[in-house]
Amino acid sequence: MVRLSIRYLLLIIICVINGSAFSSAQGFVSLPELNTKRLLNGLQIIVAPTPYLDESMAIGLVVRYGSAFDMANKGGVANLLSRMFMKATVDRTSADIQEELEFLGATLDVTCDWDGFRFMLKGNSASFERALLLLYQVVCEARFTEEDLSAVKRQILEELQPAPDPRTQILDQFEKRLFRGTTYGRSPRGIPEIVATMTPGDIRYYYRRHFSPADASLLVVGNVSPEQVLQKATRIWGLWIRKDRIPHTFAPAREPDKDIHLIEDDPDSAAVHFILGNFSPRRADPLFGNVVLAARILRDRLRNLLPTSLLTVGLDGRRMPGSFYIQGQAAAEDAVEQILKIQDAVEEMKRVPVSAQELADTQNRIIEEFNKELKTTDGLCRIMLDSELFRLGSNYATAFPDRIRNCDAAMIRQVARDYFIPGKKIVILKGSVNVLKSELNRLGEFERFLR
Repeated sequence: MVRLSIRYLLLIIICVINGSAFSSAQGFVSLPELNTKRLLNGLQIIVAPTPYLDESMAIGLVVRYGSAFDMANKGGVANLLSRMFMKATVDRTSADIQEELEFLGATLDVTCDWDGFRFMLKGNSASFERALLLLYQVVCEARFTEEDLSAVKRQILEELQPAPDPRTQILDQFEKRLFRGTTYGRSPRGIPEIVATMTPGDIRYYYRRHFSPADASLLVVGNVSPEQVLQKATRIWGLWIRKDRIPHTFAPAREPDKDIHLIEDDPDSAAVHFILGNFSPRRADPLFGNVVLAARILRDRLRNLLPTSLLTVGLDGRRMPGSFYIQGQAAAEDAVEQILKIQDAVEEMKRVPVSAQELADTQNRIIEEFNKELKTTDGLCRIMLDSELFRLGSNYATAFPDRIRNCDAAMIRQVARDYFIPGKKIVILKGSVNVLKSELNRLGEFERFLR
């Protein structure tokens, strides 16, 4: 199986244009005209009326601080905080919150990654005011009790037990090596020894310091009146107290001085799990869309070349440079040869232009996926949340079709040269050293390590 995470694909498709429609070779998709307002507390409110999507509604909130801002020696606090929302508010219990969601016929999801928190409430347009109030209470009137924290910590500690999946293990090792010495060089989930010591005070400190309307955007997508939504949202969300902004001053990771080859001995395994890669461009880089297009082409080529290797091509778009990697597994006696074939395929993309048909087919598939997201309120809301989080600009979606269509074979070859392991790389294997040792020197000099 080959997978390029849909999340990172969607990040290139930032939608919301000041027009009524988008057309492409894949069809015609209606888009709403946006209505915006910035409150005195700094909160940006965006309303996208979608009467053509019936009565479905999505309300999204993005806060532009995430796990990258975990306090020193408190790694995992943002992730833990994301699990504490919906436990209690000033005047609602967890049961009360669930009862209100059931009454509204709605769901509410909270996620946190390196760069921000995302809240997504999906429900019915007719109940937008009550939904706005509930979301405000969950976010701005949250309470964090010792009892709730203990329950959440138990859940997270269970999840942090050593993962049996070797793919997860070597991906974690790859990220730790790639981002060593930076805020990305640790797990956003934290480690058991730290999570176990978290207190309600730690949660409250992060929450009070980082949750501010000046670094947040509220989006409402549904069959609603923009004037009414802006009026009601202003009355409810205008009460959110503004905090001082915290600058994003993290230093990006540096490319390794030399190739890093690591192997973890797994003597009883007949398979070898492997990963190799380097950095990806920042999400806001104008060339990020071209890199996604090139990565999709590479993924499809590798799937045809090595159909049984369970290959993944990963491209992680973040506020700072993220990771680009190729991960898979093979029989121990075939692993080195397959890795060499993967490296040859990467180098070929840097030398030989892609065919016109291969490029057109990939462009069409990306636009089809784009259109599919635009046809639901929650898909449109997710795209808008990502646009707000990474500040991609109001013209990004307007330029999206032409940007993808205008990415020609020369551009694909150039981004492959610039971003597909252009310099020193990290290669990590997990398998039997005894089986592999006679072949390893074909890849380089390996160092053994223990997790």
